[in-house]
Formats: sequence, C-alpha cells, structure tokens
Amino acid sequence: MQRLDHYWNTRNPVAWALFPLAMLFCVVATLRRMLYRAGVLPSTRLPVPVVIVGNITVGGTGKTPLIIALCDLLAQQGLKPGVVSRGYGARFQGEHTVTEND
Repeated sequence: MQRLDHYWNTRNPVAWALFPLAMLFCVVATLRRMLYRAGVLPSTRLPVPVVIVGNITVGGTGKTPLIIALCDLLAQQGLKPGVVSRGYGARFQGEHTVTEND
C-alpha cells in the first residue's frame, strides 16, 4: 500500500503517464456538471439541506469520525440528522426504504 501512496502523492513516471487520463476525467466531469446546471441532465432538489462527506481516498482520512461529530453537533442543536451510506463496495438494485428512528 505504501508504494501506491508514493505514486499517488509524488511526481513520478507513473503519475506523468496517467496525466492525460486525469485531464480527460477533468474535462468529462466539467462537461457533466455543466449539463446538470443547464438542465439537460435531470436532477432532484431535496426539501432538506444535504451535506456530502467524501473524497477519492478510500479509508483512513477521517470521514466516519467527521460524520459522527456532525450528527452529534446537529442533534445538540435540536435537529434530526440522517445518514445515507452506500457502504463499501455495495451494489443496490430496486427501491429502498428510509425509516425514521427517534
């Protein structure tokens, strides 16, 4: 795993070889964002505020403790936060039900 971290966090031949692919990803992501903003791709506006906690690093960056702290803080303010998690490696099909826990 340390070797992958080295390639990820430094400028090296592997990183330079993948640079064109990274630029392609950047262009595709920007185009997709523009299509959502222009209304070409459908989006859903939710009736509640949404906070997304995540990044492209898998594990070890403190996402779970941050979510716990955010939920505790919001609950202390009298709010009822909910957490939606896809779960690591999950593949869902069909509809899913959300229930309220008091």
